Amino acid sequence: RLRARRAYVSERIRKDGRVIKSVGGPMPGGGYLTSFTDVTGEAAAREELRATLEQLETRVSERTHELSEANLRLAESTREKTRFLAAASHDLLQPLHAARLFASALERQVADAPRVLVGRVERSIVAAENLLRALLDISKLDAGGIQPNPEALALAPLVQDIAEGIRPLAEEKGLALRVGPVFGVVETDPGLLRSVLQNLLSNAVRYTSKGAILVGVRRRGAMLRIDVIDTGVGIPADQQRHIFSEFTRLGAVEAEGLGLGLAIVDRIARLLGLKVQLASRPGHGSRFSVTIPESRLAVAGDTPQSPVVSGPARPLAVLVVDNDPAIIEASTALLTAAGHRVLGAGRIAEALAMAPQAEAALVDYNLDNGEDGMALVDTLRKRWPGLAIAMITAEGGAQLRRRAKRRGIAFFTKPVEPAALEAFLNAVPAASMGEVEA
Repeated sequence: RLRARRAYVSERIRKDGRVIKSVGGPMPGGGYLTSFTDVTGEAAAREELRATLEQLETRVSERTHELSEANLRLAESTREKTRFLAAASHDLLQPLHAARLFASALERQVADAPRVLVGRVERSIVAAENLLRALLDISKLDAGGIQPNPEALALAPLVQDIAEGIRPLAEEKGLALRVGPVFGVVETDPGLLRSVLQNLLSNAVRYTSKGAILVGVRRRGAMLRIDVIDTGVGIPADQQRHIFSEFTRLGAVEAEGLGLGLAIVDRIARLLGLKVQLASRPGHGSRFSVTIPESRLAVAGDTPQSPVVSGPARPLAVLVVDNDPAIIEASTALLTAAGHRVLGAGRIAEALAMAPQAEAALVDYNLDNGEDGMALVDTLRKRWPGLAIAMITAEGGAQLRRRAKRRGIAFFTKPVEPAALEAFLNAVPAASMGEVEA
């Protein structure tokens, strides 16, 4: 380097352990300058830093691996929790479904005075069902066990249907339930949006003692705002932040429930990306609003339901398929009291053997040994196309509802209202069985 007049930097370790750094370079006026510096301390510091960085990289790699393993265990735990909740919802709602059918059957057989007590029993069953469903919904949302399935949805039929379902509760309290202008199409999960609006309307009825409740839609630019307005107790400003938490209830009125409705609304809103707003004045009422983007997608036409006609009730041979003997017993008690003949089956093979005698079928979704009620529905439809079929299940997911809708069958969630079952059976046409296969 000296002869070539090139600059250089070099470090060497001497036998005594010292590190000497040499720096050389040509001088402007000729000649070559080399300097030698003892950099033992600097080299030791660099080596220590290098070793520390290597250890840090190793520790980061180990922690990353541990975190990945923990995430995998957490994901598996979440899946197990979701599966447990799905099974629990079915098993816990089964006895409530049976109890409600038994209570309705008993109501038909008792005099006026005991009938009041039976009505109270049924209301207690309904209250227990609502609380259980709320707890299960909260748990499933927290466990990530509910995933949205968005589709184009017209708001008018959805809001009208929810309002009609809530109307008896409002009328029982002497409240007027009005549906204002409802329009527009949105792209969202129909079942989850239904849950949001049902909870808001139920909450309005719960905390309104006199006056009216109004539900309607307003356009706000590219958004649609669904309003639920009541003349209830109102919510003080210092409580408005907390009412979306679990087990929060207003103390101004006596109200049933655990205060989970708005907690469910909050979780679903975050899941669907909805904006929920509250405007309220104590003593004057509240307005809960759900804002959602308007969609230009076309709404698919409804699949025709099982052929039904209006007419008076007539005795039918009804096939009841359920893996719980208590459900079959309760269904038999209720339907026999209404004048029908019941054919009970716990397995698909038994159901198919009895099907030629049936004019209508009430089929559970979860059967024993992994049997699927929807598979039975497909077989019944293939062999007896005219058979009136309803699916009755503890699972009310949107995906299962769509499967039932595609097949043109009625869909009920447990515990089902006995009046809804009777309405379904009363609408079965006289020639429902069609031609039995050879």
